[in-house]
Order: sequence, then structure tokens, then C-alpha cells
Amino acid sequence: MDQEIRFLDFEGARLAYSSYGEGTPIVFGPRWVSHLEEEWADLRQRAFYLEVAKTHRVLRFDRVGCGLSSRELEPRPTVEAESRQLEVVIEATGEPAIVFASSCCCLAASQLAVRRPEVVSKLVYFGGYVSRDDIPGATKRSLIEFIRTSWTLGAQMLAGLFDPHASGDEIADYTRQQRRAASAEAASVFLELDLGADVRGVLPHVATPSLVLHRRGDRTVPFGHGRELASLLPHARFVPLTGDSHLPWRDDQRELQRALAGFLHGEAVPAADRDSPLTSRETEVLRLVATGMSNREIATTLVLSDHTVHRHVANILRKLAQPSRAAAATQAARAGMI
Repeated sequence: MDQEIRFLDFEGARLAYSSYGEGTPIVFGPRWVSHLEEEWADLRQRAFYLEVAKTHRVLRFDRVGCGLSSRELEPRPTVEAESRQLEVVIEATGEPAIVFASSCCCLAASQLAVRRPEVVSKLVYFGGYVSRDDIPGATKRSLIEFIRTSWTLGAQMLAGLFDPHASGDEIADYTRQQRRAASAEAASVFLELDLGADVRGVLPHVATPSLVLHRRGDRTVPFGHGRELASLLPHARFVPLTGDSHLPWRDDQRELQRALAGFLHGEAVPAADRDSPLTSRETEVLRLVATGMSNREIATTLVLSDHTVHRHVANILRKLAQPSRAAAATQAARAGMI
């Protein structure tokens, strides 16, 4: 069975979206530039979506200006318009949807969750950020101009940044995908939008249950941005992931799919944890301990005091009869508690 591609009218433009599988809809918001057919032809990407489609109806779409959607760039894209594109795709499903917002899509997804909370049942942020104010203005302008004037080299550079351990052939393939997805002008316009947006004032108003996933070695959007994003969301759980790829379908897929499944199916812990002596909060703390986080980092991530985290850790060590944080995390992992 192949993906089904359809088209919607979006304010006079053609918006292409695809659907695969059955069940509760999960809409994957588009990354910087995308192409529904090119991405589906990539075996790694397709495998990622097929795994999610075992339990959900997977929908993807190309933002207007790239891919199979209309390629016009007027009117110029805005975060508000991007959120309306996400909205019309969800409305096409006829029911509220889970939104998987990867990288720059977190901006539009957050706005939609505040403006139309009834259409977004859950939010998953992957490799997201509040703003890119960590990049100097001159650097942003240089990068945008480089993409506009040297798109082939720019796409190759970004392919290597998105997936640092990719082979030469994999970088060449992803470079080709990006160039098929968008023109140099479109790529630079979207980059300018994504580097200039800021949702700091929006996130505290997102009432939707949220999962924030971020790889610790991400070189495109540094790990601290994911932690900041989670700290501003009222109902978020932050789960650090191993690896350094900015692309969700790369690195350890078992780790990502386990975190995603636990959130999507409403499980705080796997079924094997039913006999665990730990509370759900202690389990959450121990998961972060296992990633190498300090008590202070855990406190910041979970929006708790240092004292509260220290108390949770002490309870964990007592309940598991272990002498150290590392020993407790090792035992819990072996027992399937985390």
C-alpha cells in the first residue's frame, strides 16, 4: 500500500498532503523544505512513518511554496499562515489530531494550539526551539544569502549539519531531496522566516499535553533550546535522546519510538513497570538521571526545585537499594522500569 496524496485549497493556493494508515490522525508538520514523494521514496524516512502508522493514521504535507504544493511565494509566508495550513490539514481529517512538530514547525504548531486548542489533542516537539536569538544577525543574513546564491553548496552543507555521521552518498541524496523540494529563492525565504520567528510569548498559553524530544548532540538546534522550549510549556514532558542527528528518522529509532509510543498511548511507563516500586514522578526523574543529567538540570527540565529532585533521587536509591544514581539507573533499565 502506498501513501495517498490529495490536494486542498488554501487561500487560493494548492496545498498537497498525504495520508497513510488508519486510526487516530497524527499530522507531521513540514520541516524547512519538504517533498512528499521524495521523502516517501527514502527508505529510512518511510520506515519511520510506517512504524508510527502501525497505530495511527499518518498525515504529512508540503508547506505552500515547496514540494507538491503551489510554488508561489506571494504573499510571503508567515508563521500565522503556516499555522493556518496545519489547521486545514487537520480539518480534512474530520477530527482532532496529534501534531508532530519537527524543528521549525514548532512555531506554527504552538500558535495553532493556542488559537484552536480543540483541534490539537497532543503535541510532540522534536528538535524544536523558542527562537534562534543565539545566532548573530549578521550570521543569519550571511547564511540566508548563501542559500539564495549557492543553493547546491548550501543544501550540501545543511545536509551534513542535519546528519553529521551520514555517508557521502547519504549527504548527496539528501542534498538532492532538498533541491527537488524547493528553489533557491524559496529555501532562503523559509530560512529567513524560521530564523527570525520567536514564540516565547506563545508557549506559556499552550494548554495541550506536550512531549518535547531533543537529541543531546543536535548540531542544528542545540540541546539547550529543547530544554528551554519544555520549560515554557505548562504541560510538557522533556525527554532527552541520544544521538546527534536533527532528522527524526536517523539515530536510535527504538529509543525515539519508545518515548513516542508512551506519550501517544497515554502510558507514563511500559507495561513491564506495573510492579515498579517507583512513582511516576520518580520514574521520570530516573529516566533523566540515566541520560547523564545533574540534579540541577533535572530540576530545570521538570520545573522543580533542586531540593525536590534531591528528595526524589534519595527515595529512588532507597527503594531500589542502590548506592549511587548510576547503579539505580542501570538496575532500572535492566528491569524495564525506564
